[in-house]
Amino acid sequence: MNELAEAWSSGPIRIHFEGIGTVTLPPVDTLAFLGGAALLAAVGLIEWPLAVLVVVARLLALTRRSAGLRGLGDALALVR
Repeated sequence: MNELAEAWSSGPIRIHFEGIGTVTLPPVDTLAFLGGAALLAAVGLIEWPLAVLVVVARLLALTRRSAGLRGLGDALALVR
């Protein structure tokens, strides 16, 4: 696997800009989902409010899942 594929599969992408700082992008699968929702709305297959609702629901689900997994990891670390 090349370096770019390894970086994309490992998690969030961090890009450093001079004078601005570091920008963290979500994982590739999330970026693909967001792009797909925007494309469907731009083409007119779904309405913009529905696309925004779906994207917000996806981002909230990812936030809750990662927090839950983090808590599970902390609990397992205490068991050792």
